[in-house]
Amino acid sequence: MNETTQVEVAREFSVARRTNGFMTAHALRKLETIADAYRLQGRVRDELGAKVVGWKVAAPPSADVISAPLFDIECLASDAVLANAALLRDGIECELAFRIDRPLPLGGCTRDDVITAVGAVMPAFELLCSRLPSKFASPREHIVADGMGHGAVVLGAPCHDWRTLELDKLRVTLWADDALVVDKQGGNPFGDPLRAVALLADHLARRGHALEAGNFVLAGSHTGVHRARPGERLRCLFEGVGQVALTLSKAEEQNHAGR
Repeated sequence: MNETTQVEVAREFSVARRTNGFMTAHALRKLETIADAYRLQGRVRDELGAKVVGWKVAAPPSADVISAPLFDIECLASDAVLANAALLRDGIECELAFRIDRPLPLGGCTRDDVITAVGAVMPAFELLCSRLPSKFASPREHIVADGMGHGAVVLGAPCHDWRTLELDKLRVTLWADDALVVDKQGGNPFGDPLRAVALLADHLARRGHALEAGNFVLAGSHTGVHRARPGERLRCLFEGVGQVALTLSKAEEQNHAGR
């Protein structure tokens, strides 16, 4: 992908991200390699005028980990009221966010390195909003260029006394209003979420990047994907860590806000 094409495709991605719209098949046909996809992430950040405050990581079956930067303009605090339901049109996930306070090795990162570097753990919601016509069934390079379908993140209060917790055995509950939706004990797709942070650190180092102090890492869903309804109040509790909450505006309020 040449320079001119990268600028054009990045501009279309940034517009889709601002408006919660969709990419055209014509633009996506120009994107063929994973290297181009990662370069587009940086160009989209520049187009949006955003600052990188975190990262998300995933491990597709039979493939290397993939990652995407998280931007300051898409971060919300717990107990926020969300007027724009499009930000979670593809669902919402309950995750742990790990705040990096100290540098990690640039390669060969271990679980012990992560334990030393992480200053706090936060309960979090990730809101999913793919801009791709085929959503998460799209080619890997398209998913990466789209920020892995990230819409926004909602962060709960930081827990500093987390090192005695067995993060791969945590109990997590998700409530929609007064209804219990999920009651589960265990880890995320990585098993131990600290492993996800170590793999991300190595992945970024290979690409010439590093997790900076103050960045946080979304390490994968502990609950799968929940489809929320307008007007719901969602509350997720990670036992020993804390809770995060989000209220969705009612449909008529969302329609009014969009006029």
